[in-house]
Amino acid sequence: MAGVSTAVARTPVARAPTAALAGQRRSVAARALPQTSTRGDPVQLASAVARLDAHVARVGGADLYAATEDATAAVDVMVRSKNIGGTLEECLARSDGVWEVCVMPHMLRLSAPLGITFRPVRYSLKDGKIRSDVRFRLPGGIVRGWLSSSGSVKATARSDHDGAAIDLVFDRFWIDLNDGDVPKDFVDCVSAVDKAVDAVGKAGFLPSFAFFPVHFFDAKSGTCVFEFPPLRSNIAAKRVGDVEETLKF
Repeated sequence: MAGVSTAVARTPVARAPTAALAGQRRSVAARALPQTSTRGDPVQLASAVARLDAHVARVGGADLYAATEDATAAVDVMVRSKNIGGTLEECLARSDGVWEVCVMPHMLRLSAPLGITFRPVRYSLKDGKIRSDVRFRLPGGIVRGWLSSSGSVKATARSDHDGAAIDLVFDRFWIDLNDGDVPKDFVDCVSAVDKAVDAVGKAGFLPSFAFFPVHFFDAKSGTCVFEFPPLRSNIAAKRVGDVEETLKF
């Protein structure tokens, strides 16, 4: 090692290109290989997962409006760990199920002052397909119902990101103004209003909204943390059950 250090010190001109080339090789290798990570203190990480689980149990389920400083701090520990428990492909293979958001800072900041609620924020995943169902309620409860969309989820095709990340591509959008516990399916959307909602949703779904870095995934505890880059907001979701056979994507 001493000989290598001396040689580098004597040839400073070659040092920068060599470092740059090494950086390029690392970047290319990171994109070429399945993404995985094992950083983070295992004890601290296990404690963070347990704290988030305890929080969700204490407030009676996944509720982004019930998020506490401790729950958010636990999510921050998971984000820093960059631990997804394997390759991204393995994570996606184990992600089937119904997930509900328990920490979503940007939604809390934007909606709470207006008296608007989005609860639950639910994602159903199965065989590479995804469906989002978000129950909404405007102030006074005059207008309420469900905002829904469906599409596909896969490992990102972007080459400018070295970490684990997914692309969510939603290609169907609909609204249900009935405040029942079960939102309607897209196949039931036949009116002109339904078609307009779908058209507006497709027009407003920008590519920047489709890219989500995945910072933490633990299939055993049913915990996932991903990022919404436009607002630099980390979102935590808990797996709450299996996808019903009757659910249509």
